[in-house]
Amino acid sequence: MTSQIDDPLALYLEVLFVRARPSTLVEIRWRTRAGMSRRFIPAADRSAIAREVLQRGSFTDVYLGVLPRWRAAGDRRSVVGDGRTVWVDLDLDTAIRALEPVDPAPALCVASGAPGHVHAYWSLTRAVPPGVIERSNRRLAWALGGDLASTDAARILRPPSTLHHRRGGAPVRLLSASADRPCRLGSLVGGLSDPPGLPPSRRRARKRRSNGDELLAVAPERYVRVLTGQAVGRGRKVRCPLHADGHASLHVYPEPERGWFCFGCRRGGSVYDLAAGIWRIEPHGDEFRALRARLLRLLA
Repeated sequence: MTSQIDDPLALYLEVLFVRARPSTLVEIRWRTRAGMSRRFIPAADRSAIAREVLQRGSFTDVYLGVLPRWRAAGDRRSVVGDGRTVWVDLDLDTAIRALEPVDPAPALCVASGAPGHVHAYWSLTRAVPPGVIERSNRRLAWALGGDLASTDAARILRPPSTLHHRRGGAPVRLLSASADRPCRLGSLVGGLSDPPGLPPSRRRARKRRSNGDELLAVAPERYVRVLTGQAVGRGRKVRCPLHADGHASLHVYPEPERGWFCFGCRRGGSVYDLAAGIWRIEPHGDEFRALRARLLRLLA
């Protein structure tokens, strides 16, 4: 975490656009009485971007395109094909706590002015296409309880050092930032699941696995409490019993089909996976049958 940020907007723009190609553009959009207006400024001219944001942000709501555009348009087809940022939009009272166990940590965290509303961004070591960014954003949103509607590549979000005028002028604040914290995309989202429906074949397979097995219908909150001895609180996090967990890194999902996932050891799955890890039983053959019988005695 950055303890003191002298120029929040400059640091924010540096993290997002320092590696953008000079020929690309940054979209700035602001609210007017007639609707929305926009302007496109070269990504290399971060001083001009900052001036425009601060000027507009003093009297109206301002938004910034997270990914650069290759032309002066705000649709998905105008997003560059080599983006380096993924993000999640969290609207939770426990947003900061939800991010604490995520490893690697976000390069940027922005409080958007609404209570409990936080945007987290990760810079990538390698550029990836918009489709990969969108799928990664959906995985992050699904894992952390974020807004799945804010995962599109053409997304605009509120930059720091502006005001949330629709919230009575609440400040948009940069909570933490690091200009030198790029991460590998696989290390961030490689172990995360896609939301239901992406792809449909995965959703169908998930349903087949749960058919006829009462243990797979048990609420994760219940079996995590029974197996770990820890109550699942509002943040839906507990200490992971599968490794030395300095934080509460294991996230417990509400739905049985999603189960659990630990952001520390990158393991997750169903009640069987958690019990097998805790009891050090291989979930195959006779050992699986013994595992299932033991779980039935505890949970049935």
